[in-house]
Amino acid sequence: MNREEYLEKLRLALAQMPAEEKERQIAYYDELINDMCEDGMSETEATAKLGDPGKVAEELLAALPLGTLVKSRIKSAGGLSALTIALLVLGFPLWFPLLISAFAVVFSLLLALLVTIWSLAVALAAVVLSLGVAAVAAPIGLISGSVTGSPLVIIGTALAAAGLCLLGALALPPLFRALASLSRTLCRGLWRGIKSIFIKKEN
Repeated sequence: MNREEYLEKLRLALAQMPAEEKERQIAYYDELINDMCEDGMSETEATAKLGDPGKVAEELLAALPLGTLVKSRIKSAGGLSALTIALLVLGFPLWFPLLISAFAVVFSLLLALLVTIWSLAVALAAVVLSLGVAAVAAPIGLISGSVTGSPLVIIGTALAAAGLCLLGALALPPLFRALASLSRTLCRGLWRGIKSIFIKKEN
């Protein structure tokens, strides 16, 4: 599609966005297309590179605050009729507990997953710490006479524990960074899922 068609589809898909922000985004994508055309692309190639305007709009809308999405969704639906308001009020004892229960189930599953993952990571860190303590304590115990047995076995065990502790200490920072990234991704995914309920899909 050419530049005008692309921008028009994007404008329609961004109907929920506040007018000032929508025009800012349209101007930004217009400039992007112009820049790509100046670099030798055709308008069709430039718009194809940007991707489907509906998907682009979905990403932009998902970045809006939830309150803005809810308000714009109600406005785009033409407000609430008296019948709709009456049904919402009368059905409140039924739909509100169900809604809260659904959110509670999803949230508890996510929380349980995160707690399990982080518990395993903390347990691994405790094992690494224990190996470090063992590597230090074994030679001290041998010297003080509080540990009995073959000195070679005790020293060998201490060296093995020290090696495993070192390997674990090197592995833990990347592991915790990966877990932090995974946690953020899961939480953002949940939040985006909640927001997507209020994003109007264009036919």
